[in-house]
Amino acid sequence: MGTRQLDRQLDLFGARLWNRERRVAAASSLADQLSDRCGERVRLFVHDNRSTMVSFRRVGGMLHYRVHHMFLDAPGEVVEALAAFAGPGRGMAARRRGAGERIDAYVREHRARIGDPRPARLEPRGRVHDLQAIFDRVNAEQFGGRVEARIGWGPNRGGRRRRTIKTGVYVQDARLIRIHPALDRREVPEMYVATVVFHEMLHQVVPALERGGRRVVHGAEFRRRERAYPDYRRAKAWEEANLSFLLES
Repeated sequence: MGTRQLDRQLDLFGARLWNRERRVAAASSLADQLSDRCGERVRLFVHDNRSTMVSFRRVGGMLHYRVHHMFLDAPGEVVEALAAFAGPGRGMAARRRGAGERIDAYVREHRARIGDPRPARLEPRGRVHDLQAIFDRVNAEQFGGRVEARIGWGPNRGGRRRRTIKTGVYVQDARLIRIHPALDRREVPEMYVATVVFHEMLHQVVPALERGGRRVVHGAEFRRRERAYPDYRRAKAWEEANLSFLLES
């Protein structure tokens, strides 16, 4: 290895080390500020995910606070909002609401610092049902080919009997649909699988709404479009007759 190449690698290593040290110092400073403002011990966890930017819980008399790394250099008023957001619940509803709005505004201002999602590994072809073929057919027949999303079977957790089953999920940011693997059996008709796929695709066409501070996922328009699907009633009837079978799988 040449001297210049070695020097370049050492410079890069030094930059990474400096960034890591600066990040640790910033996290320690933010934890101290939150502890002072909240009046309790704080353990800070810094993450880099794309979904929940801020969350907290109390464990063993300590406030466990999770924040996206964008908050490490947040100004004082945002740190105040973080502290107010985790404040005691009694008499704090209005203050916490205001703090949440300030935090949301800060996230919108710094959205460019949220990393691109890692492409999830998906397998659309199951032992019985081919989700990609079903997706393509439903997309052409019901949406004019406008829905753009990847689809695949979810992980098989197994183990214990379920009380409920979430047959599918749509991840909006990643444009990703996962279908529960319990549906990949010969006993489950393709008609039912296609109805579940349609439901998840519909989330892209009729997205969730914010109404009165509450997120409405299945609003009136969504329900109207869902009930208009040709196999909706037949699929619902099959699900009600076979729910115990799906839960046992």
